[in-house]
Amino acid sequence: MKTNSINQDNEFYILQGKKKKTPFYKRPRFWIVIVTAQLVISISIMMLSFHRFQKKYPPHYTEPNIAYALEEASTVSYLQAERCEQQSANHGPKFCESQVFAYNGFELKVFQVVGGTASLQVGPIDTNDSTILLAVRAADVREDNGGIVGAFVDKGQLLSQGKAKKGFCAIINGKITIGAAENSPYLEDAINNGGYFFRQYPLVVDGMAIENTPKGTALRRALCEKEGTVFVVECDKITFHDFSQLLVNYGVTNAIYLVGSDSYGFYRTISRKRCDFGNSKHNEIPNISYMVWR
Repeated sequence: MKTNSINQDNEFYILQGKKKKTPFYKRPRFWIVIVTAQLVISISIMMLSFHRFQKKYPPHYTEPNIAYALEEASTVSYLQAERCEQQSANHGPKFCESQVFAYNGFELKVFQVVGGTASLQVGPIDTNDSTILLAVRAADVREDNGGIVGAFVDKGQLLSQGKAKKGFCAIINGKITIGAAENSPYLEDAINNGGYFFRQYPLVVDGMAIENTPKGTALRRALCEKEGTVFVVECDKITFHDFSQLLVNYGVTNAIYLVGSDSYGFYRTISRKRCDFGNSKHNEIPNISYMVWR
């Protein structure tokens, strides 16, 4: 009887013994808290990074129909390169280099200024001005009232308004920006900083050819950017479509049209010789405008 009593007591003691506590790192609630905290931290970092690096446009900016990437990305690299080129060129002779060569069945003529700074001018160009390295027609002139076509800024003064042509060239603090946008912040920047701005047909935007309405063949001229260099290209007996595509094939990233046909202009060689092109009678047109490098 005593033995049974002892066994019963022992069995009762074991059943009623204290349970071992589960370690905190093995409890589900611990890992739920850890995972939740990690998610909160990760989301906070992502939101902070997005807010910090998200592109902020000025209040007046309206997204254009044609790619604005040209103004934001493509122009940055070539403006930096152009600034370095201008700084180094100031120590050497200033002149305009002209090259003629065949390309894809067409004859291209390329004008590249060495050491000069661009600006705009309204009115006849002075052919006796020895400081001019290259002068080419810029904006078009209206046939009905003789006014300048599109927005035009000369030394910060807004002389004309309009955006029938989405291509533009802005020159601010000596830096050339070629773009295409219906609403460009560069217009306001040119006004506020005493710069220059004019509109023309866009030909190439971010390496892509742009279609334009004018048809027929004629001598075409363009202001181009390629691999950090800004220059003027001329090609005769070619349509707008073929000209744009030719510039793309040539490696041009951005380009706008310049008044072509027999419009007047000239450039100055390294020997200081002045070389004219076009019809000088067109230099007398009222409100004629030029892009000039000095």
